[in-house]
Amino acid sequence: MDLVNATRPVWMLCIGLSGFLYAYVVFPVLASLLGLAKRTDASSGAQAGPTEAVTVIIPAYNEEKSIEAKLRNVLATNYPRSLLDILVVSDASTDRTEDIVRAYEAEGVRLVVQERRHGKSAGLNRAIDLARGGLLVFTDANAIYSPAVVGTLVKYFDDPTIGLVTGSTKYALTEGGEVAEVTNIYTALERLIKRAESRWGCCVGADGAIFAMRRSLYRTLRDDDINDFVLPLGVIDQGYRCVFAEDACCSEHPGKSLESEFHRQSRITNRTLRALWRHAHLLNPFRFPLFSFFLFSHKIARFLVPVLLLVSAASLLSLAAAGGVSFVACLGAALIAITVAASNGGRSPHLASRPAVSRLIRLLSAFVTINIAVLHGWWKFLSGHGDVTWQHDRSRA
Repeated sequence: MDLVNATRPVWMLCIGLSGFLYAYVVFPVLASLLGLAKRTDASSGAQAGPTEAVTVIIPAYNEEKSIEAKLRNVLATNYPRSLLDILVVSDASTDRTEDIVRAYEAEGVRLVVQERRHGKSAGLNRAIDLARGGLLVFTDANAIYSPAVVGTLVKYFDDPTIGLVTGSTKYALTEGGEVAEVTNIYTALERLIKRAESRWGCCVGADGAIFAMRRSLYRTLRDDDINDFVLPLGVIDQGYRCVFAEDACCSEHPGKSLESEFHRQSRITNRTLRALWRHAHLLNPFRFPLFSFFLFSHKIARFLVPVLLLVSAASLLSLAAAGGVSFVACLGAALIAITVAASNGGRSPHLASRPAVSRLIRLLSAFVTINIAVLHGWWKFLSGHGDVTWQHDRSRA
């Protein structure tokens, strides 16, 4: 192998690994430093009591196992009942979801029914037309709030420059819950980044289970829009700030399997890439100097990670095939072995006596699955396939 041909795969390897390090190490550190440079938090002065009418919007499709507990949860909030409007949007549910919701109409819960499945975004558009509150709180049917959460979100709007506030979700750990563990690691990283972005009013995206915005800033969604990403982009585009409420959390159960997480991540990637394509002007550093940096680093760089890791893998194979340095060959063999173990979920009988190693492999399995799902999302985006509706674990037998 001549020098030129030898250095090419080495550079490819370095570029691939650098992309991973930037997305998961360098950018979080840079974001944290930028956050420290902003001495005061965007929401530090929020103190006033509740005076604003709020509409809580709950999209639902076949949520008979979750919807009653959710309604009781929202009705138990300590936000003044006279200021609270609860609106459930059923996306043509075929189970008992709508009957359960109707049983709560006497308590002020309203139901909007889409006779045919049009997806979550279309349902939200219908709900906005019927919302009575000046502030909108978006949540999931299986997300559980503490009694203070609605009031916590609302108080941030005492600042007239704030257009959207997002909280965060914690996922319940269950037996064999590597999906929840990986998701909680991911959300911990998200909280660190959003905390820094929030100081500049530049939060990239919201948590779909727990965020609020001014109704006047709502822009009609396309059917294939991912609402918790597109709505914050619209708020920033209109000159308002998006902030993170560290004191607003909810809890959810994660997907039941890596398969369901694969489909979820693939769908999220596809819809987010489509949204980025349609909002590419927000990446203009001359118009949005700081937000464009956060948007590129937080979303695009992270979605490029599995692509760049494939480049790294290809470069390792190229070096090994050409009789490259033995260390590189060993590294490639080790990565292949780890990937094979991860694909088995770490459940080999040989690992049964080593729970720590088995757990690490299971976590790696979830990480590998999620990144393959991102690649699948890229494929759907590039092939023009849109995701509008879906079926979650909670609606499956």
